[in-house]
Amino acid sequence: MANLTGLSDAQAILLAIDLCATGNVSGLLELHQQFPDALPRERIFRIILTFLPESTSPQHYTPVLQCLADGISASLEPKEIDATSVKDLPEAVARKRVKRLRLLPLPYKGWKEPTHSADPLTQFLIHRAHRIDAETGLQTVIIDLLLPFYQRSKLLRIWLISRLLPLLRLNYEYYPNREETTSLDALEFMNEQSAINILLSMTGPNGDSADLVRNLRGLVGPWIYGENQSGCRGSSSLSARHSSTLHNQVTADEMELSGWKEVNEWLLSHSLVDFGRVASAILSWKGPEDVDLGGYEDNEELGNNASIHLRKSYGQTGLAIVYANANTNKQILEASFQITSNVSCLFGLAGDVMHPLDPNLRSLHLDIGSIYSASKASLLQNALLLSSNQLTSPTSHSVAFLNALLLSLRILGELGYQTSCRETATVCLQSNDEAQFAVLRNLFETVVRHATPGQDWKATRQQLLWLQNWRTASPTDKDRQRQEYHGLFWRVPSDMIETEILKAMLTVGEYQLAADIFASETSPIKPNQVEVTVSETIITSYDNASNGNRTRGKMKKALDILKMFQQHFPDSDSFKKIGALISATHALSFYSLTLQHGIPFQPVSIRVHLDPLSLVEKVLDQNPKSYTKLDDLLSIGRNLVAAGLPTPANLPVGEASSDDILSTIAERRIIAMAVSSALASDDFGTAYSYILTRLTPPSFLPGPSISVDAFNEDDISWRAAYNAGRHRSNTPKAENPDLLSQITNLSQRMELISLALLLAPRDALPEILGAWRRYDEELMTLRTKEAEEAEEWDIKGDKTVSLPSLSAVPGGFGPTDKELDVLENEKQRARRIRAQDRRFESNYEAPMGLFDVARSAARAISKNAFPLHGGPLSSEAANQELPRRSSIDSRGSADLSQNDERTSRVRKRDVVSNIVTGGLASGIGWVLGAQPVNR
Repeated sequence: MANLTGLSDAQAILLAIDLCATGNVSGLLELHQQFPDALPRERIFRIILTFLPESTSPQHYTPVLQCLADGISASLEPKEIDATSVKDLPEAVARKRVKRLRLLPLPYKGWKEPTHSADPLTQFLIHRAHRIDAETGLQTVIIDLLLPFYQRSKLLRIWLISRLLPLLRLNYEYYPNREETTSLDALEFMNEQSAINILLSMTGPNGDSADLVRNLRGLVGPWIYGENQSGCRGSSSLSARHSSTLHNQVTADEMELSGWKEVNEWLLSHSLVDFGRVASAILSWKGPEDVDLGGYEDNEELGNNASIHLRKSYGQTGLAIVYANANTNKQILEASFQITSNVSCLFGLAGDVMHPLDPNLRSLHLDIGSIYSASKASLLQNALLLSSNQLTSPTSHSVAFLNALLLSLRILGELGYQTSCRETATVCLQSNDEAQFAVLRNLFETVVRHATPGQDWKATRQQLLWLQNWRTASPTDKDRQRQEYHGLFWRVPSDMIETEILKAMLTVGEYQLAADIFASETSPIKPNQVEVTVSETIITSYDNASNGNRTRGKMKKALDILKMFQQHFPDSDSFKKIGALISATHALSFYSLTLQHGIPFQPVSIRVHLDPLSLVEKVLDQNPKSYTKLDDLLSIGRNLVAAGLPTPANLPVGEASSDDILSTIAERRIIAMAVSSALASDDFGTAYSYILTRLTPPSFLPGPSISVDAFNEDDISWRAAYNAGRHRSNTPKAENPDLLSQITNLSQRMELISLALLLAPRDALPEILGAWRRYDEELMTLRTKEAEEAEEWDIKGDKTVSLPSLSAVPGGFGPTDKELDVLENEKQRARRIRAQDRRFESNYEAPMGLFDVARSAARAISKNAFPLHGGPLSSEAANQELPRRSSIDSRGSADLSQNDERTSRVRKRDVVSNIVTGGLASGIGWVLGAQPVNR
């Protein structure tokens, strides 16, 4: 035994410090035994803590610690202690040095537990562990220090599990290749949120879900285990939280959940970024009860209430992750189904979950009245984990509802419509009928866009109908008794969904199937709805067509739909109008037509045009010689009218706008357009022919006819006739026409002016009359010139056929007296005929008054064979004209036959004159205020 006699207490303390500094820790037991007052156990712990190098292997001093803790001093082999360094030290100096010592306290600065809850050895070991980590960073040495003692103290065991074990796994086992290691102090002073975030965010090179599961079990689980033990509060933050819980009287079950709530929130927030990894971790991890404590502590069975709360929070987290997910590809949807199934099995709700791979849809028997009362705020991220949330709280209602949503998402994904579980739940729970129908319309647009050839549209229709009420199309008797079917689009009526299905089928080309379902006696919607829907679909296809040819593209599609359903609706007015529209559009497609600003013509231009008939005018302008295809253009106009398109027209007051009248007016407009086009091309003959044959009023045709007065407001025909009558050719070919051509052309134009007089309104008569008078004067001039030329020709002929000419025959004799008499008689007869012609014309050239001119012209129009008049003469006109006709006929048929050509020309001129004066008699005479001569 060491010679320690004669040492004072101060010298003994200094000797213990020297022994620690030199590593001779075993001598401390001798000093403790001989100087129990100067060197009690707590002071020796403090001396070791302060002066023993942290790099000293724990095996050198743990036996001493055990002996000091157990109060056994003889268990160690006694060693010689050299006390010479302090034995000769004066007592005063020794006391002075002892007073200057600054020994470290046993409790660590972050350890705020009351002194009675931790023994000196536990306090020493925890403080020593922090010193070793801070000075050397040899964290593996710490476990060697604690292993002999962790079973002595529950607090030490909890600290080992919750602090040292996660630290060693983090730095040496799970992620040994990290450049920076986490210190014990850093982990000790972390609050719950920071510690959980750091421990769960650690990932290896692959960053797979296995890392997250391992961290949940081996890092976070042990850390929260120590955090939730009431005897372990290793930091000031933990102490503050513990104090807060005492003041708020938080139950033990809530204390058990405190750390796991942070875990649940972390999982929820990170599922928004990496759903697959978090979902896989949820499926592989069994919840807060699945933790790895390293064998240092058995997983104690939690209390019934705590176990229920932890299990419920775990299940709610799984459901919340499914709701929060924004993506719905097949892998994510499959993981969502598995999470829902796990939660269902965890709470014994497997019977309420439909298998996701089941191809057969069946009616879902869901009693989810409470679910439909959930507010919109229930789907917000910060509300998904609330225990009061009816959507995520794991109950039979919530699990069944979520399963139905996932099945709906699966069907929507198969149809090509991608949406999230949150959006689907919002549509089902909070959307009104208009919002649900808007989503439904988007769904059908997507279905049509993603339709593939050979797609089974019967199955597609069944899927779409199932989404409406989560019920099969043919429910059983048991199903019919249930009234609480509320599917995804439960606010939208079934007939509206069927209507959208019909549109979709027609859009993708399933005409026969659509007709078989919706045009049969068992149609799910009414026939008038089918007719309207089909018409709208045809018009949509028509409007989207880029070419009007009905054998190509959208136009062919529109025609095919029309043919398929027109046989089922033969009396449909809308189908007839659509057929006429397609026919008109098809006919227009053969012409070159460009709208303003160079926009090419499209079929929709016809429907949106305020006056579709004006497109015919553009066709005439842009297609040379197209006016010659009048019948084709008239057919287009009739079809446009039959299609019910707007055709602005000035109808007589009180006249009903029937289809026949509108069609007649449309024909007149097109004929007038063709006349204008022909005139623009200097084709007066065609324009003249169109007016005489196409714009003839019914009153001028044989058979029953209406009064001319009914057409006095016809602003189309009279303008066409008037404009054609004023036309003068400007082509080089027509610069020097012969006299006969001039008279013929002028006569034709006067005929058109005369027709314009009959049809024009009253305010236009003066202008037309002025034009006619100018033409009449011009015609008189031409006629006079013609007569002069004829007389000159006759005189020249008389001179040619003379007696010298007869005697010019060689060897001939002069004329006899009889021959001279014959020649003289011929000259006399020719003179009488020319004089008679002039008198005949003079009867109409200078009437005594304007009213007399109109009256005589009216009689003339009744007796002459005017080309526009084919009806019988009135008896009054015939009686008035009889004396004049008798006087003309008395001249003898022989004279008229010899002068047939001149007589026909005279009658032509008479006809034109009579037309004009007839117009005066019927319209302009009284307008101008002309009075008869006898008045």
